[in-house]
Amino acid sequence: MLEKTRTKHAKDKTNPRRDIAYSMDALIPGFYVWFGSLAIRIGASVAEDTYPGTIHDSIGAALVLPGYRIVTTYQGDYDLCQKIISSRAICKS
Repeated sequence: MLEKTRTKHAKDKTNPRRDIAYSMDALIPGFYVWFGSLAIRIGASVAEDTYPGTIHDSIGAALVLPGYRIVTTYQGDYDLCQKIISSRAICKS
């Protein structure tokens, strides 16, 4: 019998706002809407395992167009270090 184990890293892989942050950061053309845990992504990509960013806003929308043009309601930072100040080991350069 197989058992599923959940680690923090495995939980982060299923975060739709992390995938949206990655897609917006990489300027992958698409339409993105997030509202709490609900996320609609058209043209997005799944975030790489090493990507630390996420969206820290619970509601928003973004449109990324070809040619590096982006229109978004999100004005925050994708950086994980802005959210987790106490964990300086992650944030060191």
